[in-house]
Parts: sequence; structure tokens; C-alpha cells
Amino acid sequence: MRRPKLFVRSDLWIALLGPSIEEGIVGIGPNVAAALRAFDSQYIAGLPNETISSLIKPEQSFTPDLHRLPNY
Repeated sequence: MRRPKLFVRSDLWIALLGPSIEEGIVGIGPNVAAALRAFDSQYIAGLPNETISSLIKPEQSFTPDLHRLPNY
């Protein structure tokens, strides 16, 4: 739903939504999928339960489309 910025620092992928790591929602992992999973966990943790229920559809896939990621 949200489209965090993705970048690499010292062999770790970072997914960031917001102005900085200190002020935004961030997920960090050894690969893109892990960083996005960590980001999703942080994002969902900040939402009220009724909002979470309305966002998730049974047929919705949480697998990232790796073909749409920028090459760095």
C-alpha cells in the first residue's frame, strides 16, 4: 500500500517511509524481502486494529514485485 524508499547501507537493505530513519517508519534486513517484512511489521504496529482489518484483503499478496525495484 505504502511505497517506502529502498536503499542499501553496509550490506543491509533499508525500507524507509518518512524524512529520516529517526523520524520515519523503517525496516532493515539482509535482503529486500526481509527489509519490507520488517517495514510492514513496524507500519502495522502503528495502526489501530480496525484500520488493519480494512487494509488486508484475503486475496492480497504480500510478496514484493522484485521486477519493479530500482537497480543500485
